[in-house]
Amino acid sequence: MTGYEKNKEKLLRQIQALAFAQNEWVLFLDTHPHEQRALREYHKITKHLQELEECYNENFGPLTPADVRSESDWTWVNSPWPWEK
Repeated sequence: MTGYEKNKEKLLRQIQALAFAQNEWVLFLDTHPHEQRALREYHKITKHLQELEECYNENFGPLTPADVRSESDWTWVNSPWPWEK
């Protein structure tokens, strides 16, 4: 595995971990909507997740079809999808 592939995989794993944590905070906030600490943590994780997703999109291509930014090419199909090895 090349350094490029290792960085890609590492970034994807970080995104997956944060997405999981974000979902856990959503579930907690669904039952505790006025918990300020939880809301702060949710926003902190969401911001970090957005930053990592943007980094992934810039360096490795779109993470989801919604991340395609090109007006002239459907770049979603240009490389293996994130879950493909």
